[in-house]
Amino acid sequence: MRMIRDTVHGFRERPHYDEAELDSMFERLVADFLERKYGKITFPICTDDLATLIEQDVTDLDQYADLSRYGEGVEGMTEFARAGKPKVAISEKVHRYENRLRTTMSHEYGHVRLHAYLFAVGDRQLVLDKNRKSNAIYCMRDGMLPLGKRDWMEWQAGYASGAVLMPKGPLTCLVGQIQELHGIFGATSPESAGGKDMISAVVDGFAVSQEAAQVRLKILGFIGAEAAIRSLFS
Repeated sequence: MRMIRDTVHGFRERPHYDEAELDSMFERLVADFLERKYGKITFPICTDDLATLIEQDVTDLDQYADLSRYGEGVEGMTEFARAGKPKVAISEKVHRYENRLRTTMSHEYGHVRLHAYLFAVGDRQLVLDKNRKSNAIYCMRDGMLPLGKRDWMEWQAGYASGAVLMPKGPLTCLVGQIQELHGIFGATSPESAGGKDMISAVVDGFAVSQEAAQVRLKILGFIGAEAAIRSLFS
Protein backbone atom coordinates (compact mmCIF):
# COMPACT_ATOMS: atom_id res chain seq x y z
CA MET A 1 0.00 0.00 0.00
CA ARG A 2 1.18 3.52 -0.75
CA MET A 3 -0.35 6.92 -0.19
CA ILE A 4 -1.30 9.15 -3.12
CA ARG A 5 -3.21 12.40 -3.55
CA ASP A 6 -6.98 12.17 -3.07
CA THR A 7 -9.18 14.10 -5.53
CA VAL A 8 -12.53 12.47 -4.67
CA HIS A 9 -13.28 12.23 -0.95
CA GLY A 10 -11.62 15.30 0.52
CA PHE A 11 -8.58 13.74 2.19
CA ARG A 12 -5.10 15.16 1.67
CA GLU A 13 -3.87 11.66 0.85
CA ARG A 14 -5.53 8.32 0.33
CA PRO A 15 -4.33 4.71 0.18
CA HIS A 16 -3.62 2.92 -3.08
CA TYR A 17 -3.75 -0.88 -2.83
CA ASP A 18 -2.65 -3.40 -5.41
CA GLU A 19 -5.29 -6.03 -6.08
CA ALA A 20 -2.93 -8.73 -4.80
CA GLU A 21 -2.65 -6.88 -1.46
CA LEU A 22 -6.43 -6.80 -1.04
CA ASP A 23 -6.79 -10.46 -2.00
CA SER A 24 -4.14 -11.51 0.50
CA MET A 25 -5.46 -9.28 3.31
CA PHE A 26 -9.10 -10.36 3.16
CA GLU A 27 -8.47 -14.03 2.43
CA ARG A 28 -6.28 -14.13 5.55
CA LEU A 29 -8.91 -12.35 7.67
CA VAL A 30 -11.65 -14.76 6.62
CA ALA A 31 -9.46 -17.86 6.88
CA ASP A 32 -8.25 -16.93 10.37
CA PHE A 33 -11.82 -16.28 11.50
CA LEU A 34 -13.14 -19.61 10.19
CA GLU A 35 -10.16 -21.53 11.57
CA ARG A 36 -10.66 -20.05 15.03
CA LYS A 37 -14.40 -20.72 15.04
CA TYR A 38 -14.63 -24.11 13.35
CA GLY A 39 -11.10 -25.49 13.25
CA LYS A 40 -11.35 -25.67 9.46
CA ILE A 41 -11.88 -23.41 6.47
CA THR A 42 -14.89 -24.13 4.28
CA PHE A 43 -17.04 -22.05 1.94
CA PRO A 44 -19.46 -20.47 1.49
CA ILE A 45 -19.06 -18.37 4.60
CA CYS A 46 -22.53 -18.14 6.10
CA THR A 47 -24.35 -14.84 6.55
CA ASP A 48 -24.35 -15.08 10.34
CA ASP A 49 -20.58 -15.51 10.27
CA LEU A 50 -20.29 -12.42 8.08
CA ALA A 51 -22.15 -10.50 10.76
CA THR A 52 -19.84 -11.85 13.47
CA LEU A 53 -16.79 -10.96 11.37
CA ILE A 54 -17.99 -7.36 11.11
CA GLU A 55 -18.96 -7.16 14.78
CA GLN A 56 -15.36 -7.85 15.80
CA ASP A 57 -14.31 -4.51 14.33
CA VAL A 58 -17.27 -2.20 15.02
CA THR A 59 -19.07 -0.80 18.03
CA ASP A 60 -22.47 -1.50 16.49
CA LEU A 61 -23.91 -3.41 13.53
CA ASP A 62 -27.50 -2.45 12.74
CA GLN A 63 -28.72 -4.92 10.16
CA TYR A 64 -32.24 -3.50 9.90
CA ALA A 65 -31.62 0.25 9.61
CA ASP A 66 -33.86 2.80 7.94
CA LEU A 67 -31.40 4.57 5.62
CA SER A 68 -34.03 6.28 3.46
CA ARG A 69 -33.28 9.71 4.94
CA TYR A 70 -29.82 9.57 3.37
CA GLY A 71 -31.16 9.27 -0.15
CA GLU A 72 -32.79 6.80 -2.49
CA GLY A 73 -30.66 3.73 -3.12
CA VAL A 74 -28.48 3.95 0.01
CA GLU A 75 -28.23 0.38 1.28
CA GLY A 76 -25.20 0.49 3.52
CA MET A 77 -23.50 3.05 5.74
CA THR A 78 -20.31 3.05 7.74
CA GLU A 79 -19.92 5.82 10.30
CA PHE A 80 -16.37 6.38 11.52
CA ALA A 81 -15.06 7.82 14.76
CA ARG A 82 -12.00 9.92 15.64
CA ALA A 83 -11.35 7.46 18.45
CA GLY A 84 -12.72 3.94 18.66
CA LYS A 85 -14.34 1.61 16.20
CA PRO A 86 -16.82 2.51 13.42
CA LYS A 87 -20.55 1.76 13.30
CA VAL A 88 -22.16 -0.09 10.38
CA ALA A 89 -25.79 0.08 9.27
CA ILE A 90 -27.43 -2.15 6.64
CA SER A 91 -30.74 -1.17 5.08
CA GLU A 92 -33.69 -3.23 6.18
CA LYS A 93 -34.69 -3.47 2.51
CA VAL A 94 -31.79 -5.70 1.48
CA HIS A 95 -32.95 -8.59 3.64
CA ARG A 96 -35.43 -9.58 0.95
CA TYR A 97 -32.48 -10.81 -1.12
CA GLU A 98 -29.84 -12.99 0.54
CA ASN A 99 -27.13 -12.33 -2.07
CA ARG A 100 -27.77 -8.62 -1.87
CA LEU A 101 -27.47 -8.70 1.92
CA ARG A 102 -24.20 -10.64 1.79
CA THR A 103 -22.70 -8.30 -0.80
CA THR A 104 -23.71 -5.22 1.21
CA MET A 105 -22.36 -6.59 4.48
CA SER A 106 -19.01 -7.59 3.02
CA HIS A 107 -18.77 -4.24 1.20
CA GLU A 108 -19.18 -2.32 4.47
CA TYR A 109 -16.63 -4.63 6.08
CA GLY A 110 -14.22 -3.47 3.40
CA HIS A 111 -14.76 0.13 4.45
CA VAL A 112 -14.25 -0.79 8.11
CA ARG A 113 -10.93 -2.53 7.51
CA LEU A 114 -9.52 -0.21 4.86
CA HIS A 115 -10.73 3.29 5.69
CA ALA A 116 -11.28 3.75 9.43
CA TYR A 117 -7.83 5.22 10.01
CA LEU A 118 -8.45 7.97 7.44
CA PHE A 119 -11.32 9.36 9.49
CA ALA A 120 -9.36 8.96 12.72
CA VAL A 121 -6.78 11.38 11.33
CA GLY A 122 -9.61 13.88 10.88
CA ASP A 123 -8.29 15.82 7.90
CA ARG A 124 -11.27 15.37 5.59
CA GLN A 125 -12.41 18.53 3.84
CA LEU A 126 -15.68 17.81 2.09
CA VAL A 127 -19.06 19.54 2.09
CA LEU A 128 -21.93 17.06 2.16
CA ASP A 129 -25.70 17.20 1.99
CA LYS A 130 -27.17 18.48 5.26
CA ASN A 131 -28.67 15.04 5.92
CA ARG A 132 -25.31 13.32 5.67
CA LYS A 133 -22.40 13.22 8.10
CA SER A 134 -18.87 14.08 7.04
CA ASN A 135 -17.50 11.13 9.02
CA ALA A 136 -19.61 8.53 7.21
CA ILE A 137 -19.66 6.71 3.89
CA TYR A 138 -23.04 6.10 2.23
CA CYS A 139 -23.08 3.18 -0.19
CA MET A 140 -25.49 2.85 -3.07
CA ARG A 141 -26.80 -0.40 -4.50
CA ASP A 142 -25.11 0.22 -7.86
CA GLY A 143 -21.69 0.76 -6.25
CA MET A 144 -21.37 -2.49 -4.30
CA LEU A 145 -19.17 -4.26 -6.86
CA PRO A 146 -15.81 -3.01 -8.22
CA LEU A 147 -17.10 -2.10 -11.69
CA GLY A 148 -15.13 1.14 -12.05
CA LYS A 149 -12.28 2.99 -10.36
CA ARG A 150 -13.57 6.57 -10.48
CA ASP A 151 -14.51 6.40 -6.80
CA TRP A 152 -11.45 4.77 -5.21
CA MET A 153 -13.13 4.23 -1.84
CA GLU A 154 -16.11 2.37 -3.28
CA TRP A 155 -13.88 0.39 -5.64
CA GLN A 156 -11.68 -0.76 -2.75
CA ALA A 157 -14.68 -1.76 -0.63
CA GLY A 158 -16.23 -3.51 -3.62
CA TYR A 159 -13.04 -5.44 -4.27
CA ALA A 160 -12.88 -6.35 -0.59
CA SER A 161 -16.43 -7.68 -0.82
CA GLY A 162 -15.42 -10.11 -3.54
CA ALA A 163 -12.27 -11.12 -1.68
CA VAL A 164 -14.28 -11.87 1.47
CA LEU A 165 -17.06 -13.86 -0.19
CA MET A 166 -14.86 -15.50 -2.86
CA PRO A 167 -11.26 -15.61 -1.59
CA LYS A 168 -8.74 -16.00 -4.38
CA GLY A 169 -7.14 -19.24 -3.15
CA PRO A 170 -10.31 -21.34 -2.78
CA LEU A 171 -11.84 -19.78 -5.89
CA THR A 172 -8.73 -20.58 -7.96
CA CYS A 173 -8.88 -24.21 -6.82
CA LEU A 174 -12.54 -24.45 -7.83
CA VAL A 175 -11.93 -22.79 -11.19
CA GLY A 176 -8.98 -25.09 -11.83
CA GLN A 177 -11.32 -28.09 -11.69
CA ILE A 178 -13.59 -26.52 -14.32
CA GLN A 179 -10.62 -25.59 -16.50
CA GLU A 180 -9.30 -29.15 -16.37
CA LEU A 181 -12.72 -30.58 -17.18
CA HIS A 182 -13.11 -28.36 -20.26
CA GLY A 183 -9.47 -28.25 -21.32
CA ILE A 184 -9.28 -24.48 -20.76
CA PHE A 185 -5.92 -22.71 -20.77
CA GLY A 186 -6.08 -19.03 -19.86
CA ALA A 187 -9.19 -16.88 -19.95
CA THR A 188 -12.37 -18.08 -21.59
CA SER A 189 -15.56 -16.38 -22.70
CA PRO A 190 -18.36 -16.22 -20.13
CA GLU A 191 -20.65 -17.41 -22.92
CA SER A 192 -18.66 -20.59 -23.55
CA ALA A 193 -19.64 -23.88 -21.93
CA GLY A 194 -16.61 -23.67 -19.66
CA GLY A 195 -17.29 -20.05 -18.76
CA LYS A 196 -20.89 -20.79 -17.87
CA ASP A 197 -19.82 -23.75 -15.77
CA MET A 198 -17.27 -21.56 -13.98
CA ILE A 199 -19.85 -18.92 -13.12
CA SER A 200 -22.34 -21.55 -11.98
CA ALA A 201 -19.74 -23.29 -9.82
CA VAL A 202 -18.77 -20.02 -8.11
CA VAL A 203 -22.43 -19.09 -7.53
CA ASP A 204 -23.06 -22.46 -5.86
CA GLY A 205 -19.71 -22.76 -4.09
CA PHE A 206 -19.65 -19.28 -2.53
CA ALA A 207 -23.36 -18.34 -2.30
CA VAL A 208 -23.12 -15.23 -4.47
CA SER A 209 -25.10 -13.80 -7.37
CA GLN A 210 -24.24 -14.51 -11.00
CA GLU A 211 -23.02 -10.97 -11.53
CA ALA A 212 -20.83 -10.98 -8.42
CA ALA A 213 -19.30 -14.28 -9.60
CA GLN A 214 -18.79 -12.96 -13.12
CA VAL A 215 -17.17 -9.72 -11.97
CA ARG A 216 -14.81 -11.61 -9.66
CA LEU A 217 -13.84 -14.08 -12.38
CA LYS A 218 -13.18 -11.22 -14.80
CA ILE A 219 -11.03 -9.33 -12.32
CA LEU A 220 -8.94 -12.43 -11.65
CA GLY A 221 -8.56 -13.11 -15.37
CA PHE A 222 -10.46 -16.37 -15.61
CA ILE A 223 -13.12 -15.15 -18.03
CA GLY A 224 -13.27 -12.40 -20.62
CA ALA A 225 -15.44 -9.30 -20.67
CA GLU A 226 -17.68 -9.99 -23.63
CA ALA A 227 -20.97 -10.76 -21.92
CA ALA A 228 -23.37 -8.05 -20.81
CA ILE A 229 -23.77 -7.79 -17.05
CA ARG A 230 -27.20 -8.53 -15.72
CA SER A 231 -28.81 -7.96 -12.34
CA LEU A 232 -26.39 -7.93 -9.41
CA PHE A 233 -28.81 -9.92 -7.27
CA SER A 234 -30.23 -12.46 -9.74
